Amino acid sequence: MSTNKQNNKGLQLFFAAVPLLISFLISLIAFFAAVFIHGAVLHTEMTSAEVADDGLVYLISYSLMIIVFGFWYTMILQERAPFSAKTEKPEEGSGKKKGNGKSESEKNESARTGKKKEKPWNPVKYWATRLPILFVIGYGLQLCVSALIAILSTAFPSAFASYKELIQSLAGSDIDVMTFIAVSFLAPIGEELMFRGVTFHYAKGALQIKSAILLQAVLFGVYHLNLIQFVYALVIGYLLGMLADRSGSVIPGIVLHMIINLSAYLIPGIFIDNIPKAALSAALALGIVIPCLIVMLRKKKAR
Repeated sequence: MSTNKQNNKGLQLFFAAVPLLISFLISLIAFFAAVFIHGAVLHTEMTSAEVADDGLVYLISYSLMIIVFGFWYTMILQERAPFSAKTEKPEEGSGKKKGNGKSESEKNESARTGKKKEKPWNPVKYWATRLPILFVIGYGLQLCVSALIAILSTAFPSAFASYKELIQSLAGSDIDVMTFIAVSFLAPIGEELMFRGVTFHYAKGALQIKSAILLQAVLFGVYHLNLIQFVYALVIGYLLGMLADRSGSVIPGIVLHMIINLSAYLIPGIFIDNIPKAALSAALALGIVIPCLIVMLRKKKAR
């Protein structure tokens, strides 16, 4: 029995890592698709490096991620659905339902205890009231990350040179529309489906919940293939994993992820153009984000 459990856990861990490998394959497919489109369709001459940084590659890559991992995550939800429906089905002999939907036993229990039955949990209403908090958290996290990187890049300019070039290509003032759409809207959907949807699902089958959250966060950091991005992607990925666990859905994480990515275009340079300003911005951001995170993550949806 224990051997079967160990094998099952090993299989779950394997499936938790598979999405990361598939994402690299998708990136390769997107690159060659962009090369073909530029050469055979648009008749534009571009080097391999220019194609790799082209917005079309990001657009194709994240679109494929949404299709692949969206389908995979839908299959996961369908597998879980019968169990949810079964637990919600009333037991035999509990009493017949009346016109208002309550059984006789439920009415007798309410009359005996004097307590009203709690209203069913409404995820739309719940998260709609917390949307402003998501905006504050998303912008605050991006401001904090930008400020800390501004401080560190001033102290260690050579170590951050390649990173600054990457960020300039993704969030600079001269980016193309396709890159903006891919980074701001498609990437959050694809990455949340991949990591907080598929990867997290299998990680939970093999590990304790905190370890599962950490594993998907580590893989999220590795996915960025950059040491600097790995560090802050690890932290943000862990927070997004906690949000997915407490909400029981990837939707809040998608919204927060979009806000974080969009905020990269909305951080005024004057906030981080020198070390004192950047340090103050980081401190203020943390002072606002931490209480908001406590409020956001304190309630766990019963599943």
